[in-house]
Amino acid sequence: MSSEGTATVSFDSSVFDLDTVKKSAYKFSDLVSFDIRTSKNEIVCELTLLDKKTTDSLENIVKKLKNEILDQDLRKKIFDETEIVRNVILAHVFSNTGLQDG
Repeated sequence: MSSEGTATVSFDSSVFDLDTVKKSAYKFSDLVSFDIRTSKNEIVCELTLLDKKTTDSLENIVKKLKNEILDQDLRKKIFDETEIVRNVILAHVFSNTGLQDG
């Protein structure tokens, strides 16, 4: 954490990818602005409160951001792991529609 109204948090880039961090940050863009950069083996996020009168503390926003990043990372992992099953289901559904009949 840094000074009042700003905080810096880092994530190991071998654990989380940049897109996951960006998606997660977007969820809080109504409360804070983000300066996101990569540095060697980490992704660094600097958060700045948009309104210092917000009802949520910056510390709580950082905690929620960390949870959201974990959530988005797990969603991506599940999406990737179930891609084949989804494609088989979609292929089966569309094979019964007659759309491919000439």
